[in-house]
Order: sequence, then C-alpha cells, then structure tokens
Amino acid sequence: MTASFLDQWRSWLLRPQVVHRLPGRLRLRFPALRRIDHAQGEWASVWHDLLDGLPAIESVEVNLTTGSVLIHYRPDELAEEELLDFLRAVHRLVLRHWDRLAATPPAELPQVVQRLVHTIRAGIRHRLILDDSFEMVTDA
Repeated sequence: MTASFLDQWRSWLLRPQVVHRLPGRLRLRFPALRRIDHAQGEWASVWHDLLDGLPAIESVEVNLTTGSVLIHYRPDELAEEELLDFLRAVHRLVLRHWDRLAATPPAELPQVVQRLVHTIRAGIRHRLILDDSFEMVTDA
C-alpha cells in the first residue's frame, strides 16, 4: 500500500461522520472507534473528555461497539455547524500528529490523552473554535 492510500484510510477512520441529527442532538460515527482495542479505550475517552463540560454541551456518550458518539447540546447556544467545524479541526490536528500519537507506549497513553485534551481545551478561542494553526506542545 502506498503512503497516500494509508493517509486516506487513516483520515477516513478518524473523520467524524454524521449518522443522525436533530436540533440539540447529534450522533456521529468514527470508524476508528470500532477498531480500538478496549484496553486502549483512552482514545475513545478523548471525545468525551474534550466535549463534556464545555459550554452548551449537555452530554456526551461514546459507544465503542457501534463506533459512535452521541452529543446532546443546546442549539440556542451552539450551532450544529460550529460543533462539526470544531470536531473537524480536532480531526485535522490528530492527523497532523498521528505518527507521534500512534508511537505512544500503552503505559503512557492515559497521560498523553489527558495532555492532548488539556492542550486542545486551552487552545479553544471564543466558543468552540480551534484554529488550524494550533499545534500540540510536546515535552522535549
């Protein structure tokens, strides 16, 4: 397989896909979530930890069996497109740093995931906007 094909495959696995939507309710499928070893469930917790407790987000449920994330939000405070734009920005950020993230030893994964969530939350500007120029800080 070529690098280009692998990059496209990785992008598809990690890209949020809208499965169902209602005002205030969004179900997304992340194909990669179904392929995560349950022992490495920390990766799945990224979406929950990243969104849970943010303004306008009421609840986040991650299901590894179906590979889906259900988000309840207040549509009067947060537009669906704004939420999707934020999730796409996180997707692009993870893809840019995939090689380093994938090389993380399993024992260090919980700390790395928590640092990732903390860094992204700190980089959020007004509302749920994450600039494409945002970079993760790594320990040297």
